[in-house]
Amino acid sequence: MNAKSGFKKIFTDKVIVSFIIVVVLFIIGEIAVPGFAAFNHIMTVLQTSFFLGMLSLGQTVVVISGKEGIDLSVGPMLTVGVITSSAILMGKDSNFALALVVVLALGFTLGLVNGAGISFLGIAPLIMTLAWGIVVEGSLLFITNGFPPGKASPLLELLGGGSLKFNLGSYLVEIPWVIIIWIVITLIVLYVFKRTTLGRIFYGIGTNDRAANLLGIRTKQFRMLSYGFSGMFSAFSGMLLLGYVTNPNLNLGINYGLPSIAAIVIGGISLAGGAGSYLGAVAGAIILSTLASILVTFQFGESGRQIIFGFVLLILLVLYARKNLSRDTKQINYFKS
Repeated sequence: MNAKSGFKKIFTDKVIVSFIIVVVLFIIGEIAVPGFAAFNHIMTVLQTSFFLGMLSLGQTVVVISGKEGIDLSVGPMLTVGVITSSAILMGKDSNFALALVVVLALGFTLGLVNGAGISFLGIAPLIMTLAWGIVVEGSLLFITNGFPPGKASPLLELLGGGSLKFNLGSYLVEIPWVIIIWIVITLIVLYVFKRTTLGRIFYGIGTNDRAANLLGIRTKQFRMLSYGFSGMFSAFSGMLLLGYVTNPNLNLGINYGLPSIAAIVIGGISLAGGAGSYLGAVAGAIILSTLASILVTFQFGESGRQIIFGFVLLILLVLYARKNLSRDTKQINYFKS
């Protein structure tokens, strides 16, 4: 019975299941193309997963905070990070600190606009974030006239596209810096969500907005804050993406909106709010990047990949809609502990 209950617990944990799917995908890829599951290729897939993972982090904060929260502006916010950092850096490491501060501040501020419209003007999240994303895209096009200035600095290129290299015996190990950065950020985020008052508040307002208000929590302000964080993480992803591609492009954020939503759903984060873990979104981002790599291996075009991503999201949304998404009032204890 203990073994049975253990297996049942494992296969009902969406985070664990998501990581099992990652392993299965790599096995399928290795069967189809020998070398797909080689260490260097796994590192490459994880490296490309990072940029989606950062957008999924912003999406996680927004969705967990409830009220049908979702952010369709993550793609344009990523482009903000790309263009802003490029314009400030101009290829010089001496401008790196300034670029990082401005990118984070600008992303956070633009995200707060989303939150203000949703929390205080009562605009539906889908409409507000979609409209604001279009405004941001149009503004970038107007400001740059279609030709973004500058480029990544050597330090940013190292962080975005370079690797930490060391010898393990006679084997040269290369671990991309963005993977190390992602691990550190993930550990911090997990700690904040589970061990701090701020994290508990986000889960609490997503679980029961009315109860949170009765307990004196300023739910509107905190929900507005969640969109600020989403914009900040998206812009940060864009800055490191510039380091990966080296030259700015206004179209870099176009294909990130749908996958960022798919990643959190695959990872078991409830679209009703108040439930889920960013670790699941990490697995979801890796799944989608691995799936994309497999589709490229099988020579699927961009349109085919988009169709499959769409069907994956649709199927998962249908499955979640059929489940009972109501939660116990025990989650309100987050406020009391």
